[in-house]
Amino acid sequence: MILLSIFTDDQTAILGCFGAIAVCGLIAALSFRLGPAGKPQSTQQTTIRITRTASAESTKSQDRRAA
Repeated sequence: MILLSIFTDDQTAILGCFGAIAVCGLIAALSFRLGPAGKPQSTQQTTIRITRTASAESTKSQDRRAA
């Protein structure tokens, strides 16, 4: 309570705003560390192979071009 009597109302409000910003930053840092973004990514990569056979209709549609 002694600190509140040292500062004016405006200074106390500014200190409160800085304190609130610090608490929000701490919560954001904790949620990032504990959430899925903070976990290491797996090194295993999966590839999807796509097999495509060319048919007569697909080659005809490729021959048509816009003017």
